[in-house]
Amino acid sequence: MDVTKKVLLRVEQGRLVKMEYQVRLSSGKIVDSSEKAGGPVTFICGKGIFPKPVEENIVGLAPGEKKVIFVPPSYTYGHYDPGKVSLVAVERISGEVEVGKVVKAPDEFGLIRPALVKSALSSAMMLDFNHPLAGKTLHFEVFVKDVRITTTQEDN
Repeated sequence: MDVTKKVLLRVEQGRLVKMEYQVRLSSGKIVDSSEKAGGPVTFICGKGIFPKPVEENIVGLAPGEKKVIFVPPSYTYGHYDPGKVSLVAVERISGEVEVGKVVKAPDEFGLIRPALVKSALSSAMMLDFNHPLAGKTLHFEVFVKDVRITTTQEDN
């Protein structure tokens, strides 16, 4: 009698993982998801596709398992830097200028980058060049759909 047993593989470094995810702020607002990216994502665990805490904390999960992983700013968009807020002359800003809107303007190095208009004066704008998610701890909600051994692992 031939009984074929399917072995349930768990996530390990170097294995191929198919996963759904949502990235939320502590407020609950979704800022990214596999759905926005076009569906479940397939990647080799440990190759740096996701922030290090995510790839380390999915190790051991099996298909069908979920987990919430908290990722501090140092692994994503960095800490909020008050030094990246500066006063820029109105004539150096392109786009419609309105408080709360994002415009393109030169940063402290002269590179044209997006910045949030914090306040407006008659001849200048206070602009924030920090990434909108800087300083935020991100909550990655992951759902492992499938785990497979990669060809490289089979050769070892």
